[in-house]
Amino acid sequence: MLNANKRTEPDMTEKLQLFTKPDCRFCVAAKETLSRAGLGFGEHDVSASPRTANLSVYLSGVSTVPQAFAGEMHINGSQDLVALNAAGRLAPLVAAATAAIDTDHLSDETIAHGAEDIVLKDYIPERDGTRSDDPEQWAILRFYKDFFGFWPNCFYFQHHWPESYKLFVYAHNVGAIGTGQRILGEPVMMATGFSTSEASGCNYCQVHMTSAAGEKSLGIPKLIEAARRGQAPEGSPIGPFEAALADLAAAAATNTVSDELLARVRANASRKRISQEDVEANITGTAMIASAFGFLNTFNDLAGVDIEAHWARQSEQSAGIEAGRHGVSEDRTATNLDHDLPQGGPSVEAMVAKYEAIVEAAGGVNAYTRRELGLLPDWMRLWPEHLRARHAIFYAEMMQDRDHSPVPSELKHLMARVSAIARGHDYLAAVEGLLAYRAAGSDQRAVERARHCFDAAKSRPEGQALFTEKERAALTVAWLSGQAPITTPRRFIQPAIDHWTPVELIHLFTVCGVAGLVQRFSAIARPKIEAQVRDFLEQHKLTADTLALRYPLPEERHGAAT
Repeated sequence: MLNANKRTEPDMTEKLQLFTKPDCRFCVAAKETLSRAGLGFGEHDVSASPRTANLSVYLSGVSTVPQAFAGEMHINGSQDLVALNAAGRLAPLVAAATAAIDTDHLSDETIAHGAEDIVLKDYIPERDGTRSDDPEQWAILRFYKDFFGFWPNCFYFQHHWPESYKLFVYAHNVGAIGTGQRILGEPVMMATGFSTSEASGCNYCQVHMTSAAGEKSLGIPKLIEAARRGQAPEGSPIGPFEAALADLAAAAATNTVSDELLARVRANASRKRISQEDVEANITGTAMIASAFGFLNTFNDLAGVDIEAHWARQSEQSAGIEAGRHGVSEDRTATNLDHDLPQGGPSVEAMVAKYEAIVEAAGGVNAYTRRELGLLPDWMRLWPEHLRARHAIFYAEMMQDRDHSPVPSELKHLMARVSAIARGHDYLAAVEGLLAYRAAGSDQRAVERARHCFDAAKSRPEGQALFTEKERAALTVAWLSGQAPITTPRRFIQPAIDHWTPVELIHLFTVCGVAGLVQRFSAIARPKIEAQVRDFLEQHKLTADTLALRYPLPEERHGAAT
């Protein structure tokens, strides 16, 4: 049975086990929920011993508490416990559970080894693009020389997939960041980027957002907090409206955007301190910033990219933000673009025009997405019109079958579905299920793989026969990408290291980044499920309820077809 300190703790006979720590409001909420539900549980304080702390991560794959287990069914955090209880699913889930997990046979060393947070950048060699001979990349070097003064560390890894590197910058980042900055103003762009990264737990991007504008950005976190307390200084660029936008960006990272939060943004619109645009434009600008960091937070945390030393020092000293699991690179970064940059090649504008022309040649966004995906997804319909063609080609090139990517399209969409299920995005889980089904050839096996991909990601029996070990490893990476903060414990990431090459890992991380990008935009834009997707779900008796997909009751489970 689960016995975190097997020589000092009494045996726990409850089927429901809970890992907690003192002075944790989420742990208090979890225990209150269980008490209201009349459920007994065994409690394990992760501060009591290294074994208990490691065991929580070893079993759950998540670095935060509370973590609960109904038998072997992992319940991820207080928010899911509350949701399960509100839906009337918690008591039946516990009643159906087997006895507590048996961990007595696991040594302290085994548990510590499996719980160790593996930083993937130590497994993936860097690829230097600062002296690229591809003329289509030269404008990126000039752009970042002007924007940051250096080529960011994340690109040393993303550059392993050159098409992703170019498309992310030209077809997404230039437009999304540019639109956000134009609408919101630079300080609020920094505030929203910082807040969405903070909610995601990405120290790398928090450092970037507090350092990119020097003294002007280093004070942004304190200005946000002052505005939240109603104490925004006179002359501060961050007042109640801007703080509400920062909170909106943060909520997008955790898929907790509420009607109340949007109402608060709109109620404070008359108190804008910088933007000259209307409130709906400001919401769109925030969605654009959140989307960019949805990719960056996810990719950078999965790879464990080192933070550039000069910015890391600045941010820690002035804003109190530490490098955390990322570490700090002490070499080369601040000066990696100090050589003579090539002056030929297409401009940023020419590269953007190139990608837009491909979509236009297909007949426009509607025709292009119907050719590539079989439908125009509603989130894409809601994308800002002047950026929609760029987003369409970026998504299609990253997610559909292409010669430049070794990962099959069906698996990419199943990864995006797993990530959406993990984060509670009902709409995106549904549409990605249909896209995976179509990519696989629209047969019954494809239905079952869409039905059981989350089971496979969580190593449940229902998902085993339908997927190879290599596919299951990729799906587990997608599940890890849905956590906040993202960590990569050895027990959960080692299969990906074993089955995918270092360069292929970059492709998996990129797919997760694309999923994160779409999720943050959708959390704010709130797309509606398409008729084709609803018909697909109904025809194949698939649920759109991601809570039920994360925690199925016995009668909801289907045997997996091979």
